Amino acid sequence: METYSNNNKITLGRGKGQEILNAIKNARSSVKIVSPYLSPEYIKELIYLHNKGIKITLITCDQLETNQWSDFRPSDIIKEEKIINKKAKHIKVILKRIAIILFLLSLVSYILYLLMTIMFFLPIILIILTIIIFSIQFIIKDYDIEYISIFKLKVFDSKSGIKPESNNLIHSKIFLIDENILFLGSANFTYSAFKTHYETIIRVFDEKAINDITKEIENIYNSKELKEKNWRE
Repeated sequence: METYSNNNKITLGRGKGQEILNAIKNARSSVKIVSPYLSPEYIKELIYLHNKGIKITLITCDQLETNQWSDFRPSDIIKEEKIINKKAKHIKVILKRIAIILFLLSLVSYILYLLMTIMFFLPIILIILTIIIFSIQFIIKDYDIEYISIFKLKVFDSKSGIKPESNNLIHSKIFLIDENILFLGSANFTYSAFKTHYETIIRVFDEKAINDITKEIENIYNSKELKEKNWRE
């Protein structure tokens, strides 16, 4: 079914998400999506657009669908990046130099022991200290791991309600393409929502509403009230 109300086109039924998909695939500058549930294949479409230079903003929660037919992995959008710890690196360099000096001193003291039969324990002590410092130098971690998203991504923790079993879900479904094509309704960014479920999809044409919702998407993205999911998880 399709009907109109002022500046809105309202579509109800099954398999009504193709218009949204087409708008996303044909995006020229940006795609902004708010959806608590995601299908892997649709995320791959966002990665493809990102690689073409389209600016992507995705706001979701930790309810990603998985299936055996998709090769998508969260690591496709969240990358590990090594951040050098300069202080730790400097300490490692100093310890390495000390260990080398101690090792050389141990060689000298051993030669003296052979020539003069004195300082019997000194080379042993120096070698032990050398081994200890070398070991410490290898144990010290001179980098940290940070997780970086390839595009603007905010994942909220769905289990951050007042009670442990309660949900605090970003349940809105918003699709904003190129800052001027806006869809609202009940459909998540999932195959089932776009292809099989009976959904309500509203195409908004009112310019003021589009501008207001554009600002609201940024407000949600920058929200401090909602608990974010740790990307390591």
